[in-house]
Amino acid sequence: MADNTSEKGLSRRNFIKGTAGVGGGIALASFATSFGLNSASAAKKSNHNANDSIATILALGSTAETLAATSYYNTILNNPFGLSEFQLNYFKLALSAELYHLKIWQSLGGASLADKFYVPEKFLADFSVNTATFIAAETAFTGAYLAATRRMAELGESRLAATTAQFAATEAEHLALSRLAGGFIPNPNGLPAPIYYNVSDAGQTLAPFLQGAKGFIGPVDYPGEDAINKLLGDTQAVKIPTFTAVF
Repeated sequence: MADNTSEKGLSRRNFIKGTAGVGGGIALASFATSFGLNSASAAKKSNHNANDSIATILALGSTAETLAATSYYNTILNNPFGLSEFQLNYFKLALSAELYHLKIWQSLGGASLADKFYVPEKFLADFSVNTATFIAAETAFTGAYLAATRRMAELGESRLAATTAQFAATEAEHLALSRLAGGFIPNPNGLPAPIYYNVSDAGQTLAPFLQGAKGFIGPVDYPGEDAINKLLGDTQAVKIPTFTAVF
């Protein structure tokens, strides 16, 4: 993807510039444990005056879904961990859902800031690292969509707010099922963690995946819709319509 994808100044280049130094030196252990309930304090420290535009939310949502699809795709491809049928079915349905999310964002005018990503160096070699990464990422995605819901409501976009709430609900399901697939209690929390006030606050989470960091390798290419659907075959998430499509 060209580096000049932009809307009101948002591009991969200035996004990374804005998060420079955040990803550098992040060790996997700290990354994987940075999104527990104690991270709710991050929301209190964020810039409440960020005033994310709808275009910014669409771009960051598209980027997160492209990253998620890339991660799930490579976890499934050639089954490097010898996953059980249950685990493989979960990962395939999650991949199908993330692709569906991405296509929804694209239909609204969103475009990913990147189609190449960095991943923890043992992401496809150590299932505990793979699990920890998905737990951290799905926690972050859920929190980002909660922040998107807040901002959409603030902008008076109630139907879009309900749609991003749908996305948050799905990512929370993915979090629980990622934990289950990794051998953990699915959902020990009473509520998803409110770790971001603005969607743009999630830049610190996306930064190492976009620019690399200590303990990360890559880049890894986004496989594209055709390759994803070929891998999925008949295992497809049910395409529930968005709130905006119904009301």
